[in-house]
Parts: sequence; C-alpha cells; structure tokens
Amino acid sequence: MVPLRHTTSRVLHALRSTGFATRTLDAVPEVLEAARAHTLAAIVLDVALAGPNPQIFLDELRGIAPHLPVIALTSREQREQTVSLLRSSLDDYLTTPFPVEELVSRLRLRVCDHSLAQRSVLRAGMVTVDTALGLVSVAGRLVTLSPTEYALLVALASRPGQPVSQDRLTTAVWGQPKSSNVVEVYIGYLRRKLGPDRIRTVRGAGYVLDG
Repeated sequence: MVPLRHTTSRVLHALRSTGFATRTLDAVPEVLEAARAHTLAAIVLDVALAGPNPQIFLDELRGIAPHLPVIALTSREQREQTVSLLRSSLDDYLTTPFPVEELVSRLRLRVCDHSLAQRSVLRAGMVTVDTALGLVSVAGRLVTLSPTEYALLVALASRPGQPVSQDRLTTAVWGQPKSSNVVEVYIGYLRRKLGPDRIRTVRGAGYVLDG
C-alpha cells in the first residue's frame, strides 16, 4: 500500500499501472494512523505538505514504523534541507519535476527490500522482466507498460525463444478466449515499446520473444 500526500493523476496512473495499490492521505494524522495499522509498504511524501517542520512528522512516523521507507518529493530550493532529514539506507528523494518512471523505479526498489526472497527475474536477450518489482527494461532502459501489456510480456518471457500460441496468451492474460485481432493489437503495442524486432511472429505457432 502506497500513500500519496500530493501528486498528479499522471503519477497515480503510472503507479497503479505497474501494480501498486495507492491511497491519497491529505493529513498527517491519517498517515500516522495508517502506519500504526501496518498497512503501508512505502510513503511518497510531498515535503511542502508535511507541515512547517517536516522533521517533527518524520520523527513521529519513524517512532511508529521505523522500517517504513519514505520517498520525498521536494523542490530544488529545498533539496539540501530535505536530504538532511532522510535516512540514506532506507529513504530516497526526487526533485520536482521528475519523470514518473524514475519514481516507479525507486519505489519498487524500496518496497523490494521487504521481499527479496520472492524476487524472480525473466530474461530474453536484452529484455528483462522483474516480476517481484514489476519492472521491465530493454538494454537497461526502463519501459513503462500498461497492466495488459505487462501480463502479455510475462507470458512471452516465461518461454523465451519459444513460440507461445494465441490460446495460451489469451488464457494467461484475459482468462478467456479473445479474437486474434485483440492479441495482434497488444503485440503491436509491445513492439512499439520494446522494439519492433524483439517479438517474432511464427505462422501457425504464435509469437516468440527473442529480446
């Protein structure tokens, strides 16, 4: 669970599309109550909305949930002051404006620290899918996918270099038969984001992720 004190719909959409459940908490008492209930995996905190003295809020939060990571969003003018409030081994920060992909990446890395044992990485050539973090990269470059695109890629990456039939893909992604046009459309979306030559069509057999 990721509480957000202040962010844009674009950031919320990016987080939700990569598998995060999000809550918008607008008051310090709400955040502290959620922390006491142990329902949070991380906090994305707009420092400008944390009150006149963010240190007071962070001290109280850490007394309640000492291992809860915080990613602070701060202006360039407040950067040095914000960094002085953070724990380098657990917290992080971004200066505004920032690419939403960077927030997703840093948040995933912080949340992952609690579940490293469950981490699973799928690879096909230059394409890497970290199913525990929900991250996709091509030659080290982070790629943001919709939930459907991500599910389709996982189904392909689970059998790298091997053809995956349309029936198998529709069962894995949609749980029921879909027209071939729908599969082709989403394969097209993936090709545009991953690169046109990374998914190969094998006539009569399906699609192959070569990476």
